[in-house]
Amino acid sequence: MSYYLIDQKNGETMLDKIRLILTVITIAISVVPVAAILLVYQNNLLGLIIPPELNEIADNLMSSGGANGLELKPVGPPQYDEASRIVTLTFQFKNTFPVDLSINSMSGNVECAAHSFPLGTVTLDKPVSIGVGETKTIIVLGTWTEEAIGHLQTAHTDEETIDANLVGLTVDVKGIQFQMNQSIEIPNPVA
Repeated sequence: MSYYLIDQKNGETMLDKIRLILTVITIAISVVPVAAILLVYQNNLLGLIIPPELNEIADNLMSSGGANGLELKPVGPPQYDEASRIVTLTFQFKNTFPVDLSINSMSGNVECAAHSFPLGTVTLDKPVSIGVGETKTIIVLGTWTEEAIGHLQTAHTDEETIDANLVGLTVDVKGIQFQMNQSIEIPNPVA
């Protein structure tokens, strides 16, 4: 008994038909899941890329006035080491969002409140994770510049403390960076 791979009626080989059927199955396996996902997310295509947690954070920020809604409050006066010119600022950060947060980085500038003179930059000491509803202490370190030392020695000669503000604060929360437009008053940094 012999088998023929040629269809006598159409003149096509069975291999061509099998190849066509397998090609159609391969396309269906590739296209159908993608089409189904696009159909499910048809009203929210960004949901394909952005995790729902990040959408919740963004929605909360927009409803609470943007990054200005972040609850970041200074705690006590800063500590200053004259030898290294390093200033340590301590803040309380309250997580008002419905998800746990990871603050990866924080940076900003400190300026003299009376003269708007830049004193130096500050950065987050180490990343901090904060659970829903928790309040944690965040330590921010900065260094006074040579110009800042000169400004403090000339413009604030007889003062033991000065008023200063933290401005241009950028906070990286779960990989999303927020720029705070408001300045934060730093209670009595040492001059």
